[in-house]
Amino acid sequence: MREAGPTGKSIITRPRPHSSYARLWTKGDERGVSLIWVAVVFFFLIASAALAIDSSGAFNTARTDQNTADLTCLAAVRELPNQSAAVDVAVQYVEANWPQMTGATLNVTLPTATYTAADGSNVFIDTRYDGADNKMYVRVTEVSPTTFGRAIGRDTITVVQEAACEEQEVRSGTGILPAGALGGSWNGRAFDCLDKHNGNCGAIDSGSGAKDFEEKVANGLQGNFLKHHGNRNALDPDNGYRTLTCLLIGMDPCNVLETETGEMVGPWKEGQRARFKKTVGADCIEGGDFNCDSIQQVFGDGLQPLSAIPDDEIWWWHDSLYGSLAAAKASNHPNAKHWFYNGDEMKCDSPRIATIPIVSQSMDWDLGGAPGTWPNGKKSMKIIGFYTVYIREPAHKADVDRDAMDTDIVWFGPDARCNTGEAFQPLGSSIPVNAGVRLVAP
Repeated sequence: MREAGPTGKSIITRPRPHSSYARLWTKGDERGVSLIWVAVVFFFLIASAALAIDSSGAFNTARTDQNTADLTCLAAVRELPNQSAAVDVAVQYVEANWPQMTGATLNVTLPTATYTAADGSNVFIDTRYDGADNKMYVRVTEVSPTTFGRAIGRDTITVVQEAACEEQEVRSGTGILPAGALGGSWNGRAFDCLDKHNGNCGAIDSGSGAKDFEEKVANGLQGNFLKHHGNRNALDPDNGYRTLTCLLIGMDPCNVLETETGEMVGPWKEGQRARFKKTVGADCIEGGDFNCDSIQQVFGDGLQPLSAIPDDEIWWWHDSLYGSLAAAKASNHPNAKHWFYNGDEMKCDSPRIATIPIVSQSMDWDLGGAPGTWPNGKKSMKIIGFYTVYIREPAHKADVDRDAMDTDIVWFGPDARCNTGEAFQPLGSSIPVNAGVRLVAP
């Protein structure tokens, strides 16, 4: 627009922009802004990748730390109400499962204690959790250096996992059967003469002859039986016991059984009959007075095929002890399917639940050792593990008279409980500590 100037001349004026920051943008300006945005986005991409890598490592750390917390709690709670002893056992289990904590500083102010490493990682222990004499709490805190997080000022990642457990009265199935399984893959047939050398037929000495053997098939060997790994003179890494012969006065717990000479086929059959006459089950195919609890009636809805459990959750599996995990998951043997149970509806008084010792003639057997063979004559057999089994219900009453028992193998999670609310952690549980304790929500 034109206006009159001071001298009367016309001059041209332009409207002022609405904002004092408004100006014309050039192509050079646009390139500069683009470079800024590229740098910002690139920074965030690098930061995200760094966090993703370090977070993945933190996830694996959390899983290991949770196992440490669980095992430490379950092992130490057995010492309660002796709080000092519980702390000592907790420290031993921490060092066994988390070696970098060895030599950390222990500060005890009962009922609590803190075990602290130089890097700030620590384990907090409460031996009177919720004010109870039979409950314990363990919190594992691990401070781990980051790999790429330092690029964005994050030098460490702190992972915290916790566990609470209680000692309580625990139910278990009828005591262990006087029949052993060898290490490695097992066909699930208890007392299977076809798989053994002539003479012993897989029988375990249970006292003073055939009548005692028959009674033990019916009711199980009673006692505190522990597995043992390693040289006969060494302490087992999990339970702290050496090799101790069973069936002697005052030897409880123990882990060395003797084989039974003779085939004992007749007493085995009579023992089976007595065992399955204890409780009249429902839905028997032929009726009669034998217990016919089906596997569904014993375990309810808490039973899953072992194949449904991810491999990384079966950290306790050892191929030399139980055979191939892949084969067990495939349940490819007609006489032995593998199951996993972690529910709260189990019928714990069923005579169809039993424990079978895994045994070795080698007193120096350790994980990774050769499975070995069943000996002839009276020989010492060291317990190296356990199977808890469901003895299959018979299709016919005549099946009770068979030499072998066809069994399905059941593995247990820490929350397995009876339908009465009592915990069930039999020999052979996935938790390598004595029965009598269970995990609870912290």
